[in-house]
Amino acid sequence: MSNVSQNQTLQHQFNPVKAKLAYMEECFGQLQNGLPTNKEEYVAADRLTHSYIKSCFLMIVQRAVDINNAIIEFSGKTPPYQKYQGFRIVQESGVIDLKTLNFFEQALNCYQKIANPYEGIPASELYDVSSQLLQHGKAYMHQINEFFSETSGTKVVESS
Repeated sequence: MSNVSQNQTLQHQFNPVKAKLAYMEECFGQLQNGLPTNKEEYVAADRLTHSYIKSCFLMIVQRAVDINNAIIEFSGKTPPYQKYQGFRIVQESGVIDLKTLNFFEQALNCYQKIANPYEGIPASELYDVSSQLLQHGKAYMHQINEFFSETSGTKVVESS
C-alpha cells in the first residue's frame, strides 16, 4: 500500500473522540437550553426539569471520562479504573490544564452522588455545578481539540 493510500485510509478511519466530542457538544446545547437562567427558578422547577438537567450533566461528564480513556489508550496505556485518575493522567500529560482538572474532580463527586440512588445532591448544588459545567466543559472541549490539532494537524470538532 502506498503512503498516499495509507494516509487516505487513516484520514477516513472512525475517530471515537470526534464522535464523543460531537455528542458532548449536543449535550451542552441541551443543558444550556434546559437550564433556567437563575437558581431560584431551577430550584422551584418541576421534577422533569430536574431530571433533564441531571441527565445532561451525567452524559457530559461520562463523555469526558470516555474521551480521557480514549486519549490514554491512544498513548498505549490502559485507562485506570478510577475516573479521577483518568482526568489526572490527561492533565499530567498536558492535554488539559489544572483548573479544568480541579473542576472535573468536583463534577465527578457530584456525578457519583447523583448516580447513587441513596445520595443525590440538592437542586441548588446541581444548578451551580451544571452552570459551571457549561464554562469548564467547553474549556475541556477546547483543550481536547487543541491536543488533537497539535498531534494530528486537524481539530476534532469545531466548538460553537
